[in-house]
Amino acid sequence: MKQHVLTTLCLLACSSLQSLHAQQIQIAGKIVDGNGNPVSGVTVNIKGSSQGTSTNERGLFTLHASPEATLSISAVGYQTQEVQVNGRKTISITLVGGEQALDEVMVVAYGTAKKSTYTGSAATVKAKDIDDVPTTSFESALSGRVAGLTVSSPSGQAGSTPSIRIRGIGSMNASNEPLYVIDGVPANSGSGGQMADYIYTSNNVMGNLNPDDIETITVLKDAAASSLYGSRAANGVILITTKKGKTGKPAVNFKSSIGFTPTWATDNYETASPQDQVNMLYQIFHDYRTSNVNKETGVNYTDAEASVYALGQLNNRFNKHGYRFEVNDPLRMSNVHILGMTDGIENREGRYYDWDKALFRTGIYQDNNLSLSGGTEATKYFSSLGYTTDKSRIRVNDFERISGRLNLTQKIVDNLEFGANINIGHNKKKGFNDTRNTGTNYFMQSRNLLWPLYWPTNYKTGEAWTDRYGSYAYNADYYDQQWDNSSKTNKLGVISNLTWTILPELTAKTVFSYDYTDMKDYLYYSAKHFNGISDGGVVHQFNTNMLKLVSSNTVNYNKSFDKHNLNLLAGFEAEKNKTDFMRTTGRGLGSAELPYISSAGKFEANAYSWGYNLMSFLGRAEYNYDNTYFLAASYRRDGSSKLGPKNRWGDFWSVSGAYSLKSLPALRENEAISTLRLKASYGVNGTLPTDNFGWRRLVSFNNFNYKGQPGGNLISNPDPDITWETSYTTNAGLEFGFLNNRITGSVEYFNRTSKNLLQDVPTSQTTGFSTVLRNVGQINNKGLEIELAGDIIKKEDFRWSANVNAAFVNSKVQKLNDHQDIIWYDPTGSVGNDTKGSGDARAQFIYREGQSTLAFYGYEWAGVDHTNGKNVYYTNNEQSGEGIFEYNGRKATYDFNQADYTIIGNGVPKVSGGINTDFAYKNFSLGFNFVYKIGGKLYDGAFKDVADDGYYWERIRSAYAFEHMWTENNTSGTLPKLDGNDLTDPQKYSSRQLHDATFLRLKNINFGYRLPKTFLHTIGFSSARVYFNGTNLWTASKYKIADPEVGQYSTRGWETPIGKTYTFGIELGF
Repeated sequence: MKQHVLTTLCLLACSSLQSLHAQQIQIAGKIVDGNGNPVSGVTVNIKGSSQGTSTNERGLFTLHASPEATLSISAVGYQTQEVQVNGRKTISITLVGGEQALDEVMVVAYGTAKKSTYTGSAATVKAKDIDDVPTTSFESALSGRVAGLTVSSPSGQAGSTPSIRIRGIGSMNASNEPLYVIDGVPANSGSGGQMADYIYTSNNVMGNLNPDDIETITVLKDAAASSLYGSRAANGVILITTKKGKTGKPAVNFKSSIGFTPTWATDNYETASPQDQVNMLYQIFHDYRTSNVNKETGVNYTDAEASVYALGQLNNRFNKHGYRFEVNDPLRMSNVHILGMTDGIENREGRYYDWDKALFRTGIYQDNNLSLSGGTEATKYFSSLGYTTDKSRIRVNDFERISGRLNLTQKIVDNLEFGANINIGHNKKKGFNDTRNTGTNYFMQSRNLLWPLYWPTNYKTGEAWTDRYGSYAYNADYYDQQWDNSSKTNKLGVISNLTWTILPELTAKTVFSYDYTDMKDYLYYSAKHFNGISDGGVVHQFNTNMLKLVSSNTVNYNKSFDKHNLNLLAGFEAEKNKTDFMRTTGRGLGSAELPYISSAGKFEANAYSWGYNLMSFLGRAEYNYDNTYFLAASYRRDGSSKLGPKNRWGDFWSVSGAYSLKSLPALRENEAISTLRLKASYGVNGTLPTDNFGWRRLVSFNNFNYKGQPGGNLISNPDPDITWETSYTTNAGLEFGFLNNRITGSVEYFNRTSKNLLQDVPTSQTTGFSTVLRNVGQINNKGLEIELAGDIIKKEDFRWSANVNAAFVNSKVQKLNDHQDIIWYDPTGSVGNDTKGSGDARAQFIYREGQSTLAFYGYEWAGVDHTNGKNVYYTNNEQSGEGIFEYNGRKATYDFNQADYTIIGNGVPKVSGGINTDFAYKNFSLGFNFVYKIGGKLYDGAFKDVADDGYYWERIRSAYAFEHMWTENNTSGTLPKLDGNDLTDPQKYSSRQLHDATFLRLKNINFGYRLPKTFLHTIGFSSARVYFNGTNLWTASKYKIADPEVGQYSTRGWETPIGKTYTFGIELGF
């Protein structure tokens, strides 16, 4: 009986299922945009159920639904639509853009927002804008993409760290870098590791982030946008969102590219020919001799005597390299004959050594990425694996990265979702000193100072030269074999989150992040290397471990009733940071074959730890009425262990609002105006001190003892009252759109005053210190940002769009301690104890109230006296008498000692920005990315060397200097004559080394072709594209000597020049 009942029930169940299935139909659909192009990744849900799918690369989807069902169609950047099935088995749907440009959903602080309702200042860069740029770090790809954001790439080294500034300079001693937030969690950034203390190369902490994993980058610029990040947001915030899975079938994407940077593909100092170099050197020695008195005759040396002396100096320096010299006549401007020595194993006459060929190579960049994504309504996933290598143009510089990522979201129940974002990375960099400092950056300095008459081997024996060539240049061909270095970084990042939808309008989210970075640095000098001779060989090993733990808990309420829309956010966040350092050194290595500490005869070790904690409460309220009136306010209270108990807590906040002028009766029916909106904000953000213990006294017990007992010494002079640097920012703007938003843009005014800036203040030396760090400075940055974008042509087969942005920034010092000037130097170089600048810093600056934050300070060079070829300086003082004369209507002198330092230029450009334009014809695409700067100066410290007037004879190699110097035959020369007597002028800071920094550069050009869908179906691919990208291929600049794109301090020195790269790639979808 039981068996009959069970059988009957089974038959009834099957019958019900068959009946249900019979009531559903299979629907096949295609979704396209307004131009008829298929759109992938569009979510298609059956309204009222959890069933759904998404479109593939061809915009196609299939699903089973009731004939009376309603389909909900949603995609980022388009309006959500509902489509009735009405029994149809095939459906074509065209997405509606509406106010697409301004209704775009973007990632903002602790959530997302529609651009059309957002009251802050923010800009978004999408993956498609940076996908094909060959770079090891995503920062470089942002150049010219966002108004007010500048990217400085001071080095062409592989794996170097670009510098980003948002709306000017906000601090004197603390960081000017923005805060980076990855998938909602603040991240470590900047340079790391300990190698910088030895060879001035370091790891880019963000270098483990694979640019191909990035979905969007949002730049938060004003207080309304960034104040929820409080004490770290004064310099702006960069939000990075990585790719996630979408509903649909599994999709596999493979992308591979290879790029080449030829040895010649760079804008660097062009060297004079060997003949011209020797002639210049002969002139210096000849001039020196004729300018001095012959003690035997009592009169100046004759031309004949000077010629003998000059030839003797040349032979003294170059005989050992296989050359000898003669002249036909003894005059200063004689042409020197370069002959070969015949007493060795080779005759080098007419042959010169190509150092560029020996030290450089064709750089090869390779990037390979594989990803798998897909999902259902319950589970979505994205996983990727990347491998990148960059063998730069410099033979001693390589970069390698391996990265992996898994983004997973899982619905546990209908109202509870779990997410996990796991990132692993490993990179390895081999580099060298890349500062602007002469005397330590031996590689690039030697490259610029190694004469072609210098050979790496002795012409008599063929053995390698190990001595210096002149004062600074080394045999890089030999010494590159006598050392080794590497910097390895391993990273593990885990972000887990749990989102609970308590009510349709109320959600709670908890996030926990674990971010661990392990950096290992290795540096070895053999006993034959000039840095290892005294130690008999030395090896250093460094280990740096960085741990960041973040716990964030937020509650969000989002409710609409009638025409009122309200969003409320409240949260609590805690962050713990810890860094462990360890250094071990071994000296006196037993063998060059064993470059390890274990083989050393003497050991040293040092280790220490530090860290800081941050605790925060935050909240935000947003309200809009009828999408016409918008109000928002945010607040964050931070407590930091970097500050003393009295100032540990700080309050940061903002208020903002907007009004849609389109709602005015006069504009409501105007079809030409699609969008017109005013917005304004005011708020307070902060900057934490870089020192973790600036408020408390620290003692070091390193190698100090008293009567055999261990002891310590003070290493800090604390200020218990030290507090936050605080920025007060006003922002006002107008957003507009015309012709159904075919043309969009914005104009924004900003004014940021940074107060309580940290400054070294003189103090009584009875404390054991000469200065103490206190909050006394003030800087102001104000300006205007303009953005204009348009879809110029929108046809089925041809499209043309363009975007132009510009930022006008005025950055000035407003307040200093006791109104006293501060002279400072480019921190990427060094300086001696002499504050007049006898050290090797690349530039000298001054902080002075009312002046630019990048004010160059030095002698004002008036040019060349065309009657005698001498340097002329304006005195800039009331001094008169011997040596003072009038020049161009002003007091001037040949002797800089009679002149005073003054402000000679400003490193901040008047305007900077980008021009971006894209074309598409059928399956072809072409894009241009330009960056530009107008105004401002750059200081070229290296040209000061290669165009030396005679002070350092071995540095004079510039073709530009040879062509433009004053001579008796070229009295219109713009550079002074070579002088063997007055040997100090070029080594002083002066406006002679300042150049116009204006330039326009084609940063990237991209050409691609997407293979036809009909062909791809036959070979089993869903998509395929081939492309070419050119980087830095063309530059227009008044400054012709070298690359006008310089670092954040607008200075140039011995750093590695940026190269031109030609990249070819392919992208396949399965």
